[in-house]
Amino acid sequence: MYSFRVMKIFARSLLVLLLCLPLLAQKAPADQNAGASISLSGNDAVTQSTEGNPDVRVWVNTATGVYHCPGSRWYGKTKQGDYMTQAEAQKKHYRPAYGKVCR
Repeated sequence: MYSFRVMKIFARSLLVLLLCLPLLAQKAPADQNAGASISLSGNDAVTQSTEGNPDVRVWVNTATGVYHCPGSRWYGKTKQGDYMTQAEAQKKHYRPAYGKVCR
């Protein structure tokens, strides 16, 4: 009986961890402009800001931090979200869906 309770608690804890891990991984530092900054390697910094069409209007899923391109499956269809340009989304550190920027 004791081992069943321990296994049940362990299973619940593991479930909570698995559900919260993606949210914890996406949290950006609250005060990025106050001195400490996250630096990308030279190629990544250039690629992130210049790839794709900066004027494309994308749909940002604010719950996950992912933006979707026009014509994609989830464009404008997630529960939480906002429209903005791709440049604005990249500036706010949202990432492109499936790792592909909008052209």
